[in-house]
Amino acid sequence: MTRLVFLIVCFWTSLASLASAAPEVQVEEMGKAMGGWKDKGGKAAKFEVSGSTYRCWKPEVSPTPTGGIFVSMRIDHLRGVFSADDHSSLNVTFDKHGDIVSARSSIALQGKKVTSDLIEGTGKLGARLVGMELAARVGTEMVSSLSAKILRENIKEPGRVSFPAVMQHQYHLLCLAVTMPEVEDEAGEDDNPEREERKSVPLEIALPKK
Repeated sequence: MTRLVFLIVCFWTSLASLASAAPEVQVEEMGKAMGGWKDKGGKAAKFEVSGSTYRCWKPEVSPTPTGGIFVSMRIDHLRGVFSADDHSSLNVTFDKHGDIVSARSSIALQGKKVTSDLIEGTGKLGARLVGMELAARVGTEMVSSLSAKILRENIKEPGRVSFPAVMQHQYHLLCLAVTMPEVEDEAGEDDNPEREERKSVPLEIALPKK
């Protein structure tokens, strides 16, 4: 019994250590870039892009078994009281260094769901890409996939046509809001010398002007 208790304590201690070193999302800073989490009782932010109105909900964050984080976000296209709103989701996985592992997005338009390909941070993108360079490439690939599929649906409403671009704005905001906690490095040198250090700095980005 004593050995079992010891193993359980060691297990939870390891999990706590892993969680403390995981990337973090500066949720409040991200909200400020959209005017603040003032909608839906502080749970969402409302903003305009090219004359259309959108709502971004606070991201949901959970740890991954490998020490990274999985982030999911919901973005709505608000079409007015006489039309049903469109909904979208953005799912991004970051590794323990804060680099992109994979990203996928989807948009639901009047019962039709359009989903991008799963874009991974390795493979054809190349293992040499890290940090924001990798994030930018993954975001471009993801939105290009989503845009191509929406065009095939023959969608013409301005707010809907702009939806993939809005998704990319939110993706960029999220990537810039992900930082690494300042902890002592006990594991030695980084396994990727080309990785740029990610520090906790204020998020300085804004959505396109109205």
